[in-house]
Amino acid sequence: MPTVGLEYRYPFINVQPWGSTTIEPIAQVIIRPNEPYAGKLPNEDAQSLVYDTSNLFSVDKFSGYDRVEGGGRANVGVQATTQFDRGGAVKVLFGQSYQLFGLNSFAVQDVTNTGLDSGLATPKSDYVGSVNYSPNRTYTFSVRTRLDQQTLNVQRFEAEGRASFDRWSVSMMYGNYAQQPELGYLTRREGLLGSASVKLAANWVMSGAARWDLEANKLNQYIIGAGYVDDCFVLAANYVTSYTYAAGTTPPVLSHAFMLQIGLRTLANTASGASGIP
Repeated sequence: MPTVGLEYRYPFINVQPWGSTTIEPIAQVIIRPNEPYAGKLPNEDAQSLVYDTSNLFSVDKFSGYDRVEGGGRANVGVQATTQFDRGGAVKVLFGQSYQLFGLNSFAVQDVTNTGLDSGLATPKSDYVGSVNYSPNRTYTFSVRTRLDQQTLNVQRFEAEGRASFDRWSVSMMYGNYAQQPELGYLTRREGLLGSASVKLAANWVMSGAARWDLEANKLNQYIIGAGYVDDCFVLAANYVTSYTYAAGTTPPVLSHAFMLQIGLRTLANTASGASGIP
């Protein structure tokens, strides 16, 4: 899709004996035609859409190629970064997105309702913010949130800690998400996700993860995977087991899925999977 954009940043820098702080207002305007055939074509690779500070200034916020964001949009925010002389850094980002003209792609219903209940379906998006703190190269702590643009109610909240030790990497994340009825989530969700990975060799990685549902107070998913990763090629396989709990003492519904991912970095990426419920 033909796209014309302009991004403006103006940093203000303050230097102190203990470090430096940079405050940077950011404004971005993107102009393009409406998304062609919006919601009328199959959507296979752009079904996942999480609006947060990581894609606030993305030209196209959709995750794949089956949906392409159209219309005119402005993204604005303020970023503040503090670097400490003795090591470590804090980065804060807060902003909002505006639909200027044309068709809002995120308000168009498709087979998977991608974009609806995302915080982008209204002319003024929800507010998004994040705080990241890295005391050194080993540890990273981050908080991410999305606030309703009218009520300031919390729509998404995530707090995460990561650590990397030589070949090992571990993380723990707490998540709290408002209901998204258009996507089939009728109640607020809350849980913990723990993950770990280890490098078996220079390019071979084994990983695992488990998710605890704090509402049901039970394990609801675990993942075991392995893969090969280099600068050009990705090959990964994951086995996923999920549990769905119903009210009362009904046994949980157990489902299994096997996912295979093959990617040529900067060129193409594909994934396929098979799932079943015993």
